Amino acid sequence: MNIYDIAREANVSIATVSRVLNDSGNVRDVTKQRVEAVLKKHNYIPSGIARGMVTNSLKTIGIVTIDIRNLYYANVAHSIEQSLSILGFNTILCNTGYDSEQKINYLKMLVEKKVDSIILVGSPFKDPNLDKPIERISKNIPVIIVNGHFGYPNTYSVRCDDSKALEKCVEYLVSKGRKNFLYLYDAETFSGNQKLRGFKNAVSKYNVKSDIFLIKPGLEEAYNKTKELLENDYTFDAVLTSEDMSAIGALKCLKANNLNVPADVSVMGFNNSILSICCTPTLSTVDSKTEQLGQIAVKVLHAVLQGEKVDPDTIIEADLVLRQTT
Repeated sequence: MNIYDIAREANVSIATVSRVLNDSGNVRDVTKQRVEAVLKKHNYIPSGIARGMVTNSLKTIGIVTIDIRNLYYANVAHSIEQSLSILGFNTILCNTGYDSEQKINYLKMLVEKKVDSIILVGSPFKDPNLDKPIERISKNIPVIIVNGHFGYPNTYSVRCDDSKALEKCVEYLVSKGRKNFLYLYDAETFSGNQKLRGFKNAVSKYNVKSDIFLIKPGLEEAYNKTKELLENDYTFDAVLTSEDMSAIGALKCLKANNLNVPADVSVMGFNNSILSICCTPTLSTVDSKTEQLGQIAVKVLHAVLQGEKVDPDTIIEADLVLRQTT
């Protein structure tokens, strides 16, 4: 049963059936009721593709993440999907991994699917290999990136002020008398570099000692690096990390080496994930507002699709969440 069959049985034109399906008005009540009766009789479900050809919109948004298993990406993507659903949009969720070619392949697929827009979740998409593809895509549809920035026309950034967040962390710990800082970070992404900049600015401002190390992501990597530093007689009374998982790795190592947290060493993570309340002692961290970032990304996108003027770069402030490790 297609729209032609519906029109024939209801004794109306195809245009009339289309107006009823799209609730676009200009149909007499008696005619509308007759068409709706035929639609109900045959349990007719209109083709989304056909409707999209008429409206020039499939009401579908591509949500692209590196790895949905990552708690940060998962929380932001969930917030985006829920907010889009409220607005009547469908979503296609893609997990690209870190390989640039894979990222590009997924972006090509979404463009071929005729999505209305693409939302990139996470600063790993600020990849030099993606600059040209993103610039080309944004000439046809808006591209939103959460915690990144492209700067091309029709691209929009929604991000947390990671630099200021790290400055807040250092400022707080300095106020508690900490003087020897260790910073462990696990990514040289847009966000990772913003955090690093904030840390460097703050330790310089307060003239405190600091050591900085780039490590691979993961609890074990942070544990091993902390152990190595202790064995090599590094002195620190505060550990800051770019992710909660790394902070917990450092915390476990400090406890294994009979260091009291927070009496001997304070520890702070980043992102306020569920992990931060699953460890002992509970972890002080930075609330980077994952749910709010997702909601704002959708708000920005909806305004763009409505033809409204939108600020291309939206920045929100993070909060410190102070728990037992400080």
